[in-house]
Amino acid sequence: MTTKDNNNNLDFLLQQIEAGTATEEQMAQAEALLTQMEKRMERQIDGWNTVERTTHRRARTISLKWIAGVAASLLLIVSMALVVNYRYERQHYAQQQPKDTFDNPEDAAAEAQRALMKFSKTINRAIE
Repeated sequence: MTTKDNNNNLDFLLQQIEAGTATEEQMAQAEALLTQMEKRMERQIDGWNTVERTTHRRARTISLKWIAGVAASLLLIVSMALVVNYRYERQHYAQQQPKDTFDNPEDAAAEAQRALMKFSKTINRAIE
């Protein structure tokens, strides 16, 4: 029987049950048709749920891929900025020339002598 025939037959059986003229066989037949319809509806609802879960999972996967792509791009940009900054600082320090702190060599020698004496006294105190 087709779905249309089942529906027509079910309508007839329900009218018979409502009128109170249905036999036991007709009642069993109506119950069997209702059970069959219930199973079809359950399968249909399960199919809809499967589609919905798949759609949700796909949307979440696309969202996670998008977030991972943005994070990777940011990491790449920050890494490149650090590399460029490091190279610039290395070049900058390499180009600096040492500056003299004293204009007069005698003053430089006297200051070096004073620093060495201070260092020597500290060492001697530590040894004692």
